[in-house]
Amino acid sequence: MTRPASAPHDSPYLLGASSAEHRRLLAQGTLLREAAQHLLGRLPLPAPARAIDVGCGPLGILDLLSDTVGPHGTVVGLDNNEQMIIWARQSIAQLGLANVTTTLGTLQGDSQPAFDLTHCRLLLINSTDPAAIVASMAAATRPGGWIAVQEYDWATWHCDPPHPAWDTLKTLLAPVFGGDVHIGARLASLLRDAAGCQDVHTAAHAHYWRAANPCQRLLLHFVDLFDERLRACGIAPHTLATLKRELGDHLAHPATVVRESLLVQAWGRKP
Repeated sequence: MTRPASAPHDSPYLLGASSAEHRRLLAQGTLLREAAQHLLGRLPLPAPARAIDVGCGPLGILDLLSDTVGPHGTVVGLDNNEQMIIWARQSIAQLGLANVTTTLGTLQGDSQPAFDLTHCRLLLINSTDPAAIVASMAAATRPGGWIAVQEYDWATWHCDPPHPAWDTLKTLLAPVFGGDVHIGARLASLLRDAAGCQDVHTAAHAHYWRAANPCQRLLLHFVDLFDERLRACGIAPHTLATLKRELGDHLAHPATVVRESLLVQAWGRKP
């Protein structure tokens, strides 16, 4: 099913595995929990079912999958980052998820079909070859099973009132982020073309933030994480500092609202 060595689609996670990223990913999971519950509620799975969360990170939706498949079902959390797997095992132990195990590695493109549901969330946006990941998910899915993906589309990520520093930093960040930041817009076609899915469906969720919520400053957080890459592209340090300061002041204003990237969900049945 998996292999520990790098696969052709095995892209490094450029956001890192720091304690701050650990906290951010867990907070992100809490934020997106309701959307994930809605998605899982749409999928008619057999009983007992077997599910896998590809790129599970420190928790992903392992707890939700555990509830979905029930005590007689099984769940696998898969990640190619050793630290993420360590954190996932800690989460599993803390939550008492007896039907969940973890694996360090990647899906093979020639996997034997072993799962009734293969799922990933915010994995494709960090990959240079999302089609290969979706194809490997399809290979691991049993006939009649489901492939489900959740990804952002940065097209909707805006601040109001608009500010030129927001537009400039977002434009500079997109090409160094590591993947297609608009991947959410083409999930349905990926499931049809790369996975051969039938009965493909989509849904979307959005959030709005004001200054009191740390999610409002996520763009600035990403700019800090990708500082070296941005400078390597020729962005002068003083220019970057000025843009960050101007945007920080704008986001701190009580009237400024940030519309988060659209979370797009797509799911389809394997013939």
